[in-house]
Amino acid sequence: MGLSQLVKQATRVPDVVGHTANCLDLLLTTDPDRCIVTVSSPIGTSDHCLVKSVSTFSPPDCDSRGERRMWRYKSADWDEMRHFFASYPWQQVCFSSEDPSSCADAISDVVRQAMEYYIPYSDVPVGGSAHPWFNADCAEAEKRKHSAFLAWADARDRKAPDLSSKKRAFNHAAKSSKKALRRARFDRITHIGKKLSAQPCGSRAFWSLAKSVEANFCRPTLPPLVKPDGTLAHTAREKAGLFASLFAHNSRLDTSSATPPSFPHCDSSMSEVRIRNKEVLRALCRLDASCLYTLEQHTHTATPRVVALAGEHTPAARMMSHSTSA
Repeated sequence: MGLSQLVKQATRVPDVVGHTANCLDLLLTTDPDRCIVTVSSPIGTSDHCLVKSVSTFSPPDCDSRGERRMWRYKSADWDEMRHFFASYPWQQVCFSSEDPSSCADAISDVVRQAMEYYIPYSDVPVGGSAHPWFNADCAEAEKRKHSAFLAWADARDRKAPDLSSKKRAFNHAAKSSKKALRRARFDRITHIGKKLSAQPCGSRAFWSLAKSVEANFCRPTLPPLVKPDGTLAHTAREKAGLFASLFAHNSRLDTSSATPPSFPHCDSSMSEVRIRNKEVLRALCRLDASCLYTLEQHTHTATPRVVALAGEHTPAARMMSHSTSA
């Protein structure tokens, strides 16, 4: 087919001693002279290099205003996606036409469909800062990591005798960059917590900031679901309605005028469960703000995070007290 592979360098560079770097990216084209490919150091905490391709083809002008689709890969259901790809009739797609471009477009549509099914996403406006916590320390750590990567890549191409030392330097720079990013995120969250605790309870500024914090940490645990009309259900309300309609449809049983079964009588009963406001507030006040990073990784609820943001001031307790008294 006359395709040429443009990426000639390793694009996955683990920062673990003994792990071999390898190329994971396929960038194929029939006109390699029109493309310039550069491989840079990994971004953030990833071990995958940034691959940049510049083509001399001029794309059509597009409006700078618009939306960008952000995929939440951490919440993706990879097992279901693998099952989707394994059971898909690929022969009908790959050989649907004699034109390779048409087949490639059909395959891209299937891949995008699977991504929309099993990877949560949101469309955000273009512009602004996607990571407001990214400070000067993060930029300096990323710069050192990129310099170490270039030095290691150059030594690898030249087969220099100090290749192992260059790799160790890159591993150290990559781990330092991860620590800087993690520390910057934590400092940003602490700043928001202090700002939240300083707002008057029940004020518009207090609830606006609280809602923004809650929206930042809440992530859906269910992937988008397919409705009967072929569209996707993304919000919690849409998913609940879809489950309710499916349950109602499957619960239509033909009783055939049968007599309902009789259940044995039980003398014991479960005691009433009561949750008092004071008990909840007491539990919230005992939360440790130092456990914020662990909570962020292992829970999907917003209340513990909001409490941990403010530490001893416990604005979440104030929020709950205000909501329960209303």
